Amino acid sequence: MKHATHRESSWAVIYDAGLKHAPGLDEFSVDYWRSRQAVSGEATGRGSAWFIETPDGPVVLRHFLRGGWAAKLSRQAYFFTGISKSRPFREYHILAALYEEGLPVPRPVAALCQHKGLVATGAIMTACIPSATTLADVVAGAGEIEGLWASVGRCIRKFHSAGVWHADLNARNILLDAESRVYLIDFDRARLQAGKPVNGEDNLNRLKRSLVKFWPAKKLPEMDLSW
Repeated sequence: MKHATHRESSWAVIYDAGLKHAPGLDEFSVDYWRSRQAVSGEATGRGSAWFIETPDGPVVLRHFLRGGWAAKLSRQAYFFTGISKSRPFREYHILAALYEEGLPVPRPVAALCQHKGLVATGAIMTACIPSATTLADVVAGAGEIEGLWASVGRCIRKFHSAGVWHADLNARNILLDAESRVYLIDFDRARLQAGKPVNGEDNLNRLKRSLVKFWPAKKLPEMDLSW
C-alpha cells in the first residue's frame, strides 16, 4: 500500500495512492455519486454506508456517526482533536495495519476529516468484499450455519491474538463471502496494540447480545463463544 495525504485549510484526506487518485470533498458525498447513478446499494443498520461504483473500483462509503446521548446534539459532528487523532484517520491506519498483516478486513481506500473550530465530520471508503453478506442476514434467514460458529470463532481469535479490540463487534460487522470466508468490518474506535493479545470477553458478550436479536427462533441455541 502507498499512503498519501492531502490537506486543505478545513479538511484533509488520506488515501491509498496505489488504488485511487487524490479524492476531493465531493467524492465523500453520497449525493455526488447518486447524481452519477453510481450508488448500487445501501447497507442496513444504524450507520450510513453505501455501495459505490467509482472509476477506481467499487467501494463502501461510510459516514461517521455518533450514538448515545451525543447523537441528540448531532449525529455527525464530533469533537475535533487534530487530523491524525480524528476517527476517520485512526480507522484508516488501523485497517491498513491489519490488512498488511494479512488479517481478513476490507482494504482501506481513503478517509476524510473535515473540521471547523472544535467540531469535525468524517467519512471513510473501503474496498468492497465481493458477494459478501452479514452474519446477521445469515442467522436471521435461517441460512446454513453448520460449522459457522467455528469459522467465526477462529476469525475473531486471530484479531484478539493480534492485539485488536473491536469497539462494536456485532452480527452486522461480521461478513461472509461466497466461499464462507469470514471478515470483520467497521473499526471505528477500535484499539490496536500489536503483539499484545487482548481479553475479548466484552467483545464476545456484545456479539452474543447481537445474535439474540437476529436469531429466528425464540431462544438462541447453546453455543460456545469462548473460543
